[in-house]
Amino acid sequence: MRRACLILFACAVFVVSHCVPARSDELLRRVPASANALMVIDVKALAITPLAVQQGWNRKLEEANADRPLMLPPEADRILVAAHLDAHREMSVVWELAAMQLAEPMAMRSVARAEGGDLDKINGLESVWTPSDAYFVSLEPKLLGVMFPANRQLFSRWAQLGKGNASLGVSKYLADAEKAVNTKRQIVLAMDLADSPQPHRLRESLKQSDALRGDETKLEAYAKLIEGIQGVTVQLSIDTTAKGTLTVDFRDSPQVLGTLAKPLLLETLDVFGAHLPDLDSWAFKFQKNSLMLDGTFSTDGLRRLFSLLEIPSTKFGTLKDEDVSAEKSSPSLTTKAAKAYFKSVTALIDDLRKTLGDTRDNHAVWMERYGRKGNVAGNPLAASRSERAGGSVGITGQCRARPAGVHSGLHVWNDGLPA
Repeated sequence: MRRACLILFACAVFVVSHCVPARSDELLRRVPASANALMVIDVKALAITPLAVQQGWNRKLEEANADRPLMLPPEADRILVAAHLDAHREMSVVWELAAMQLAEPMAMRSVARAEGGDLDKINGLESVWTPSDAYFVSLEPKLLGVMFPANRQLFSRWAQLGKGNASLGVSKYLADAEKAVNTKRQIVLAMDLADSPQPHRLRESLKQSDALRGDETKLEAYAKLIEGIQGVTVQLSIDTTAKGTLTVDFRDSPQVLGTLAKPLLLETLDVFGAHLPDLDSWAFKFQKNSLMLDGTFSTDGLRRLFSLLEIPSTKFGTLKDEDVSAEKSSPSLTTKAAKAYFKSVTALIDDLRKTLGDTRDNHAVWMERYGRKGNVAGNPLAASRSERAGGSVGITGQCRARPAGVHSGLHVWNDGLPA
């Protein structure tokens, strides 16, 4: 009897270990310790939600409508995006990577063709350099990795990170955020801000705060609270709408902020150039050592949010159900893709134009991200070798170049937009 029980137990262990899909905590081993931002997406759960289906989030690039705020590669089951963002330079990307659990293995030769890139072998791993300034790598048969920028040395060291690495290098804050993802809460974004505020700059900003209106009686208490910020997390539950919860975590209770908590939060986003109009109407509350906002994201709001952490390139998402033996795309498919690309870029510009007229000086982050997003979205013409050599910048190149002027540059960029 005891032997039979042991056999049954062994069988159960075998079934569980072979049938339960790998969780992204395994992917966390692939994330360098210097990461301070993370996004985790349960693609399988998200793709079947009414909103994702309606907006074509997981359809191929040339088939999807331009309004979708997120590109979900049809080949992926689960995606983890990690990055190091510079909070003092408008959330500029130092490096960014993605690890994607795939339903089926993906040949690097096919990725190279879809991305218009070149095959490479780095530390024995099949890799692809792409014109979108990213490297792809086959980390495992069903685990695809991609890193931006295409720094070969940095990429080589990252590709080796997961080999034999049994421990997590990421902070506890990011690791805890990853655990919140489930079939009902399909997307979580988090940024670890511990030790990030610079005390002298913080106090100067508070003195100039419109929310405080020159009242410095509690400035020191506010400053000490903000110095202890731990991070920011956004949890998204997608159904027919996108319900969001934004949580700012501190070392101590933020109740000292009182009624100024939400105005200060929104003002801070504006100062960083990351204005999110949706948050204006969200409900606010304190909870232990956190302040929380709850509400619904618009399509434009989602587009901006997702642009903070993007898969460095998604052109490979056109591979599903495609004849990978073909050497070149047909002229009709190229034309179709070019039209979709134009519509996508137009949607990005239209989004910015909606609010730039009223609030011109708080969109620097979205300017830079949208410029890159237009590039990542996949200009089908820019993938050709002749264009790579010649370098046709186009509208997305202009978007990426303009944010260098930061706030003053936004006026120039906005004035130069086509009507």
